[in-house]
Amino acid sequence: MSRLRVLFVASVAAGAGGATGGQAVAANALFESGLASTVELELLSRALPSVPPPALPRRAARAVARLSRFVRRLWAADVVLVFAADAVSLLEKGWMCILARLARRGVVLRISGGNVPEQCARWPVLGTWLRLVLRSSHCVCTQSGYWTTYFGRFAGGDKIIEVSNGVRLGDPPAPHAPGGRIVFVGWVTREKGVFEALEVLAGVRAVHPSATLTVVGGGRDLEAFRGRSAIVGLSRAVSITGWLGRHEVQRVLGESDVFLFPSHSEGLPNAVIEAMAAGLPVVATGVGGLPDLIRHEENGFLAEVGDVGGMTARVVELISRPDLAAQIGQRGRQTVVERCDIERVWPRYARAIHEAAWRAGRAPAVAGA
Repeated sequence: MSRLRVLFVASVAAGAGGATGGQAVAANALFESGLASTVELELLSRALPSVPPPALPRRAARAVARLSRFVRRLWAADVVLVFAADAVSLLEKGWMCILARLARRGVVLRISGGNVPEQCARWPVLGTWLRLVLRSSHCVCTQSGYWTTYFGRFAGGDKIIEVSNGVRLGDPPAPHAPGGRIVFVGWVTREKGVFEALEVLAGVRAVHPSATLTVVGGGRDLEAFRGRSAIVGLSRAVSITGWLGRHEVQRVLGESDVFLFPSHSEGLPNAVIEAMAAGLPVVATGVGGLPDLIRHEENGFLAEVGDVGGMTARVVELISRPDLAAQIGQRGRQTVVERCDIERVWPRYARAIHEAAWRAGRAPAVAGA
């Protein structure tokens, strides 16, 4: 039997300056996984959206061009696998799902935007559109129990398949001398909580004066963040590396003591998953799917958005107690091994693809699916 032909709509490459994002990391891991040995994967585009995005007219022109390429390639596919984020991404990718359904192709949709609930509450028309798009999809892949419950309000539960983000696991972390090295990886924007991270660093240094913060990434508020670091007298304690390659990120994580992630909203951030995979204890806000991944005080610590005092106390505790930090880090890595190893994740996407193909009449049913 010939393999199913899958048109993969996702970004799998880094943008300018090495910029990347959680969705691109997850898509790249899937694209390079064993899934490619079971189906024929064809990428629609490798381009990564920028932060901030380009002007609306330019963005609209790019969307029209992508949609045109999508329509041309759709006829050679059995199934489309669409990775979507929020707002504008949902508008564009939603049309792809609807067109594929009308063309009687299987449709698998994966949404990762942590802002979707807030955006749907602000713009009811987006909620209506989301409902239409989800009903046009044969299978909807959700990142965690939180998102299964949320998207289940818009789509029938029989089409939802819970699939965590997949990561390529490296070797177990090598031990290193403990210190006060805090690290953040991601877009440098206010929504990611980087300015709260500065406040946390200031509080930690009141107890551990040698504590430092390394910021790996870039984005819209980078210069404002750099300026704020100078204003509060933390320039020498803050290192901004810019975007780094995967192996360099792993090196930085391996040399750090605590991963701090004070984000205001998330789907299921790959940055946190990769930090846990590196055996690094995590202090994060309990947003999106993070409470499904992190069991508070067992394999990491959670705080409310903006709770600088609570995050500071946890970081101080981890720096002061290397034994606790090691235990939390080990448990976090085990969680990722069990749940997020790409070798365990890609078969769930394969199941969704074959299920969608069967529902669209493009393939026979698969036993056990």
